[in-house]
Parts: sequence; structure tokens; C-alpha cells
Amino acid sequence: MTTTDQPGSPQQAELLEPSSGNIQRCADALLSGHLVAFPTETVFGLGAAVTDLKAVQSIFKAKGRPSEHPLIAHVAPGADLNGWVAEITPVMQQLMNAFWPGPLTLVVPKGERMPLEVTGGQQSVGVRCPSHPVAIELLKAVGVPVAAPSANRFGKVSPTRAIHVLAELGDRIPFVLDGEVPEVGIESTIVSLLNAQPAILRPGAITAAQIEAELGVSVIPHAEVSRTPLGNPRVSGALEKHYSPDAKVSVVAASQLRNWLASSSSGHSATLLCVGWTDAYLQQARALRESNPGVLVEVLGNHPSAVAQALYATLRQADELGCQQVLFECPAAEVAWEAVADRLKRASA
Repeated sequence: MTTTDQPGSPQQAELLEPSSGNIQRCADALLSGHLVAFPTETVFGLGAAVTDLKAVQSIFKAKGRPSEHPLIAHVAPGADLNGWVAEITPVMQQLMNAFWPGPLTLVVPKGERMPLEVTGGQQSVGVRCPSHPVAIELLKAVGVPVAAPSANRFGKVSPTRAIHVLAELGDRIPFVLDGEVPEVGIESTIVSLLNAQPAILRPGAITAAQIEAELGVSVIPHAEVSRTPLGNPRVSGALEKHYSPDAKVSVVAASQLRNWLASSSSGHSATLLCVGWTDAYLQQARALRESNPGVLVEVLGNHPSAVAQALYATLRQADELGCQQVLFECPAAEVAWEAVADRLKRASA
């Protein structure tokens, strides 16, 4: 355990290893009105018990997040949702059975117990059950839903390491509960069940095709939601510019990135991070580094899930290294890459 001069104070967050004792300590802190950052399988979340409105409001203050932006309520496996949601419909139950615990948020009519402060004033609420073992144990110990957006300042890159949380919010929150690195690495898929046809409001690791296969009905894909008269609710991660590092992010075609790397006369003196998906970039990178030490090259692999897991840490690395610009290879126009493409689009807006 890493301690500080003033353990648990808002001025200096305390980093806690995920022992059973520390998990219970964090659960007690949540029930006492404190904020706790904790790991999920997507990213680290900044949690407050939904039963403490002052604590919920503290999330918005700590993040610099507008109060009309709704929060997602996190629950433990098998939690009683009675009163927190208006009803558990057959479709909701089917998706819960298939994908919970996991990176799927369901937007449904809220119940009378769910505060409007959590929902951004809306009559709907996003609910999910994370699969990270530390999150599960924490939520079980708390016993009520925990509202938890990503544990970073509003609009910035979501954290996938405890050190990321400490760097951004260490002087604003009392506790950071550590845990294994999130295996998904980007935020959950958000599905609206407010209308007859389910709709993807935010792409994530669980795709529309997976949901269609489970339900046996068509799902409105994320790319088409804005063109449908569904009156969709406000949800997390829907801003045009989001997930943004200080460095300028550009998404370019693979051929452009290869040509740039192959050009030894590019002459960039500023530190620049280039990100590709395949090892084909490495040979070019070696030659380029010798002639231009201000250029760094990362290869994240050519599988969407591997790229998603490393994406936010790579964006944060750019800022840690003082990079002025990041060049990303454009993902393939395939469903499997949709979530990565969405995050890069918003980071580069």
C-alpha cells in the first residue's frame, strides 16, 4: 500500500492495494459520502454511492463535468434492481443474462429510487454490471448502485492505470483503489432499450451483431442513430470532442503513415508519436529514429481488442513524453474496429 502524508484527504489521494480489507474500507468510504476511484474491465471509474446526493455532486466538481451529463450506475452481479430501474423487461433480462458481468450499459426508464442527479435530469438511466473482480467485490460490499464515470478530468483521456487517476485527480479525491489493468481498455457499449428497437448509443467491445444474435432482432447501429427519430437520451462519451490528450491527434491513411515514416527528410524537430497496427512500421521506424530522434513509433498490433486495450495508455504516453502531435493509422472500416475508430474520431476532433 502506498500512503501519503495525509491519508484519505482530498489534497492527497491514497492509493490502496486491492486487499479484502482495503476493498471493505473503500466500500465504507462510499457509504460515508466519499469518492473512490476503482478499476473496471473498461477503464477506471470515479464512484459515489447513488444514495448520497452530495457525493454524486462531488463527482461533477472533481471532474469539471457539466451536471446535465448523466452518470452510469454500476451494480454487482445479481443485485436487486427493484426501484433503481422502472422494470426489468424480457429484453433487458435477456441482455443481462448474456452480457453481464461485462462491458454493456443498458439505458432504461429509471425507477423512483434513482436520483435525477445521477441521470442528468432525465427519466432514463444507464446501468451496467462490470466484470473486473475488484469492482465486483467493491459493489457487493457497498450494496447499492455506484455512479461512476471515468476517473479523469472532463473531456480528457480515460485512465487505464491507477497512476493515470493519481496524475489527474490525485489532489481532488481521497481514495484510489488499484487493481489489474482493464482488459477491455475503452468504455462500455451503451444500448438504449427505451424504444421498440434497441439502438447502440456508444460503440464498445460488445457489437451490434452480438446483440442481434442474442435477441434475434435487428439493432440500430451507432452510425445510424443520429438519423433516426428516437429521441435518444444524453449519454456518456457522446461529445464530438472527447478522450483528448494535450497533443494534437491526427488519423491518417495507412499509406500516408508509411510514406511519412519512409521519408528521411521529414525534418520534424518536435517530438512526434506515430502509431501503426502492424510490424511493417518497425523497420521504417528504426531508420527514422537514427536520423530524427524526435520521432517515436508505436505498434499496437493488428487486432481491434489489443489496440483498444492499449489506446488510452498510448494517448497518455504522448503527453508524458511531451509530444506535440500523434499520428494514428486509420482503422479499417469494419465493425470490429468501430469502437476504436469512434474514440480516435473524438480524440482528433
